Amino acid sequence: MGRHTLAKGKVVLTILKELGEALNYHVETEYPVKKGENKQAIDIAWFIDNNDIKYPIMIFEIESYSANGSSANPMKIYSKPNYEFEKPLFFFHVFVDSGNDPAVIIDLEHQYGRNNYRVYEVKKGDINKLILDVISQHRRINQDINIHDLIELFTFEKEWEDVNITNILFHLEGLYKHKWSEILPVYAHLAQYIPLMNSEFIRFLDRKITENFVDNDFYEDYIAYHFSYGIHMAILTCIKGNNQYLSRLKWWQEDSSYMEKIGPYFGLSREYDDFIACYSGAYFGMLAVLLKEQPDGVKYILEQSIKILGKMTMYPDNIIFYNALWALHISATSDTCETEYNYIREYINQRGALNEYWIIEPPSALGEAYDEYKNHYNVFSCKFKYIPDRETFIREYVRSDISDIKNYKQDAVSLAIKMLSNPECWFERTERIESGGWSYSWGNRLINCLHFCNVNKE
Repeated sequence: MGRHTLAKGKVVLTILKELGEALNYHVETEYPVKKGENKQAIDIAWFIDNNDIKYPIMIFEIESYSANGSSANPMKIYSKPNYEFEKPLFFFHVFVDSGNDPAVIIDLEHQYGRNNYRVYEVKKGDINKLILDVISQHRRINQDINIHDLIELFTFEKEWEDVNITNILFHLEGLYKHKWSEILPVYAHLAQYIPLMNSEFIRFLDRKITENFVDNDFYEDYIAYHFSYGIHMAILTCIKGNNQYLSRLKWWQEDSSYMEKIGPYFGLSREYDDFIACYSGAYFGMLAVLLKEQPDGVKYILEQSIKILGKMTMYPDNIIFYNALWALHISATSDTCETEYNYIREYINQRGALNEYWIIEPPSALGEAYDEYKNHYNVFSCKFKYIPDRETFIREYVRSDISDIKNYKQDAVSLAIKMLSNPECWFERTERIESGGWSYSWGNRLINCLHFCNVNKE
């Protein structure tokens, strides 16, 4: 190919080079068809790796516009005997502009289309079609794909602004169905710094459930790996407002195993005991946030929490207070849970007064972080109080700055995805920042989301 005069042609060259590298190919530009001869060269050549660069696995030729001489590019490859140049898996012929004579494109396709050759016209919007075809060819030779690097490429580089990420991901998911347990955790991780991936996470999650894919997703964290299904169903309930997902959550909790998934079954393993004692309070809080518009769902979650509280008498007060305070906040969010509120209130008050900071913002988790959290007794508050009646509790401790249902759902889903992808969120602390404001913890934002309805009702 000759030198490009159009800026768009150079952009396409950059795109294809970056795409090859993101898919872990060794990429060469202006690769000679015959070694030692530069008269005929390939614009971009992809190789499996840099250990074997004799013949490329995929070839890309980019031309500024179609013309009668455009046949020279495929001819230099397909006219040669195999002992001179082994044919590629696929030949992608890209035209930035379609040119004045559509017959040129048609003739090229008729002549070379039987040889794993295809034409793409950028001006007609074929860049997405090109990427889809590249991914399809990649799947023929590789059962793995680097989704993480692909998405970063599509979102952070301005050259990719015309790419339809949803269409590409949907296509990729169909080709890599055997990787579905790995894909959702990747989306969750990317959503922490690429906001549009929140919607892709929800879309793919819904697709998985619709197609009855119920295998555990390969989250790295113990809690996310073993208990993500409940969060997933709650997310879909929050977004779609459909009781079928709440029914699935109940099935998972009650009937998907020989015992309830989350319950007071102490002694099963150290990890399980640690989750129930030191994390399940905020986990139930996360479920309640997502089920906010389903009063029956909130009540159901509260019932599961109270089951655990009833079997915790052998645990120290800090663990009992942690779990009970999260249940207390959940019960304060629904008018149908006054009986449960009174039970939890009495359960706590029998054990004594609490530091008020714990009442306002219960810790997200205990575990090894409990020693740090004990510092809150001195740093944030010196007031110790008993739990008041429900009306007083709502008046004094229920706060939310969420203004509408749209913001609530966005915050709720964002917090849930963060819980699944970032284990460090459990140990975040609300702290003052240098500007004088506050950096709010995951748990604080969870409480803020949990109580927004109560504020709006008033």
